[in-house]
Amino acid sequence: MKQILPLLALGLLAGCTSILETGDSIERGLNPPSAFNYATTKPEGGFSTQLNDNRIGNKVELLAARKSKTDGGYTRVQFDLRNGSSLRQAINVSFEWLAADGTVTESQPNLIATPLEPGALTTVTATALKVQSAECRLRLISR
Repeated sequence: MKQILPLLALGLLAGCTSILETGDSIERGLNPPSAFNYATTKPEGGFSTQLNDNRIGNKVELLAARKSKTDGGYTRVQFDLRNGSSLRQAINVSFEWLAADGTVTESQPNLIATPLEPGALTTVTATALKVQSAECRLRLISR
């Protein structure tokens, strides 16, 4: 019985693990994938993406990112998301702001539930609170 219990516990843990790809490394987690996906604006325009949870790739298409300045000199961004499926979807989003050197200047700790209607375009908008915030990182997580 003493030998069966550790094997049973190991089997239960092995059944709950999942492999997450984060950048170039592979990590093992005890929970289902819940990693953030990122879309980051670029100084020269456009955006780059980093998918850490492929479940979101089946739900959301990131079509565009626009960056502008307010009259006060603060950076404002808009990200266009589209639900490519025929079902209503929902994702959680938050924003991080980066200085020109890439350091985080602001971070939104809470997630905003964002409904995505089938085939519809949804625009999420954010404005920086600090003038030194030059780029924005949209953080998306599947619900």
